[in-house]
Amino acid sequence: MKRYFKLIVLFIRATVQVQLEYRSGAVGRVIANLLSTATTLLLLWAMFQQVESVGGWSFDQVLVLIGIVTTIDYVVEVWLYPSLSKITTYVQRGEFDVLLVKPVPSQFLVTFRYLQVLDIFGLAAGLAIIGIGMHRTGSIEPLNLALLALFLIASIVIIYSLYLALSTLAFWFTRIEEVASMIWLHSTAGSFPVAAYPPWARLLFTFLLPVAFVTNVPAQAATGRLSLEWGLGGLAFAVFALCGATWLWNLAIRNYSSASS
Repeated sequence: MKRYFKLIVLFIRATVQVQLEYRSGAVGRVIANLLSTATTLLLLWAMFQQVESVGGWSFDQVLVLIGIVTTIDYVVEVWLYPSLSKITTYVQRGEFDVLLVKPVPSQFLVTFRYLQVLDIFGLAAGLAIIGIGMHRTGSIEPLNLALLALFLIASIVIIYSLYLALSTLAFWFTRIEEVASMIWLHSTAGSFPVAAYPPWARLLFTFLLPVAFVTNVPAQAATGRLSLEWGLGGLAFAVFALCGATWLWNLAIRNYSSASS
């Protein structure tokens, strides 16, 4: 475990050095991220000037939900997209052979090799929004904070698993960028309570596209509104998704034909 942690630190150091070569661009990226978050909050405020609740959720509860969505967005931006989006390139260019001869598992390398560290300010903004929303709802309690951490991790596991599984399709299909773009669905559909959607959409966003487990369940946990059924369902889905994605990855590796063969 210590060895893998050291490798992650080395990956972070290398990517930061590259990103800081263009400091003006780095500063502009940080400002753009913060402006994007501010715009989202402004739109939320404007919407609640017209309605008192959305799907039974108050402004402060939806504020926590927006914080969850923003946090997960930037986990994708900082970690998942920079690393997992390279899988298609590795396979198409025959560069995957190099990963297979490394003395560490290939899944670890494709998971942590590239990190967009400068987007961490957006991640911090998302966590701050969650904190503000929890304070306004009066739900900052040790149990709620522990549940929030647990279900945020579960949400990230689900997103990671789906992204890895979709990216793994590159071993069988030439282009999967359009399919992998489905990973951003949580950012749009998940910005609203699932209860606000019609019944058919609730089923879709719960069992087929797990928007409810990724965004709504952590928000409910943070505000003390999470039921046992939804909590166990979210954890079970995360375990199932991770096991399924890892199985698919191992299957792809076993059937991979070297570019040099």
